Amino acid sequence: MNYKIYCDESNHLLNDKSNLMVNGAILLPENKVKVYNKYIKYLRHKYNYHYELKWTKLFSHNFAFYKELIDFFIESDMNFKATLVLNKQLHRHQEYGYDHDDFYYITFYYTLRDFIERDIFSNYKIYLDYKDTKGGDKIKTLKKTLESQGLKTNNVDVYIINSQESQILQLCDLFIGAIGYRNRTDIQKISKIKNKIIDYLLEKRLSLHYTLRDESKFNVFKWDLAK
Repeated sequence: MNYKIYCDESNHLLNDKSNLMVNGAILLPENKVKVYNKYIKYLRHKYNYHYELKWTKLFSHNFAFYKELIDFFIESDMNFKATLVLNKQLHRHQEYGYDHDDFYYITFYYTLRDFIERDIFSNYKIYLDYKDTKGGDKIKTLKKTLESQGLKTNNVDVYIINSQESQILQLCDLFIGAIGYRNRTDIQKISKIKNKIIDYLLEKRLSLHYTLRDESKFNVFKWDLAK
């Protein structure tokens, strides 16, 4: 079996305004990618939605589109996994011999390990969102980190893509944005559309705080650096 995994991150810099970070990934069978992309494009046409789907750029009048997109995810063969890091500025990285950049890749290990370990005889193509010109280094470092943590990567390939090119990557952005927004304690949560989306995710029994490790559909691993 061949799988594709689409990854994204939010608030991953150590000294940005938020004291949490989230990275996430959506896994799906490779033979479903074209079908799912086509259906999401159909939903875009249905609701006249012509923008890149981003948590930081949502529109109240498009709530029906967001709802149907969430419903589609639930009914599909897609699985989502996120690593939620709380109190990231209370890190003790130096005690363990690494820095925040190293920690960033370690959090991706926790996001990806259950996907890759579930079937060691399958092949995986991992897609990271393009951020800057250091994509080649990012690919090498991610694979090196996965291997250092005990994952075999001979069946894993990593690529950099632009989020504008991937409907699935944009959906991942929506989910990690919702998790981050729900767990932030340093802001007033006054966005009506963001709160409506969060309420709908909770209504569908998708946890935005944490789940048990064996939760396969929508899994959240919470890592609190204050503990």
